[in-house]
Amino acid sequence: MSPDWEDGLFFGVEEIDVQHRVILRRLRQLTAAAAEGRAAEVRAGLRFLERYLGDHFGLEERWMAEQGYPGGREHERAHAALRDAISLARRTIDEQGGAGAAPAARIASALLEHLRTEDQRLGQFWTARENLRRLAEREPGTGVQLAPIPGFARAVAPAPADPPERPTPSAPPGVDAPRERRD
Repeated sequence: MSPDWEDGLFFGVEEIDVQHRVILRRLRQLTAAAAEGRAAEVRAGLRFLERYLGDHFGLEERWMAEQGYPGGREHERAHAALRDAISLARRTIDEQGGAGAAPAARIASALLEHLRTEDQRLGQFWTARENLRRLAEREPGTGVQLAPIPGFARAVAPAPADPPERPTPSAPPGVDAPRERRD
């Protein structure tokens, strides 16, 4: 895993993937600053996230509406809850200084979980739709390159072969094999 990316966070829309990289990098910085009680850095990190996520969430919400994403309303509610939590964490750090850094660490954790779950589902929806579009638009008798569904590229693997049956022991040459007893 690179410092600013995790393979499991791949979304499939370049603009959103780029923004997710920025968010992930900032979350890691925020987590480190909160763990070390660096109030000024935590404050700056929360301020950045508040502004950046406002734009990012707006982009995602417009995109969900344009694409007809069925989970859009729940996703928007999750965005609103994250925005509220960031505002509360900013107020807490302003009032308590370094002692108020714990909410910032929880925000970072919650936002990372959002990227790994909610945004992953959104990416799966997008990729599945794109694959269906490609299949529908292909010429008869031609192949089509389909994109792997985010979160499933590694999960889908051939099942392991059944273990081979254990051979029945045979008698050494010149010795009769044991016979089954029948009582």
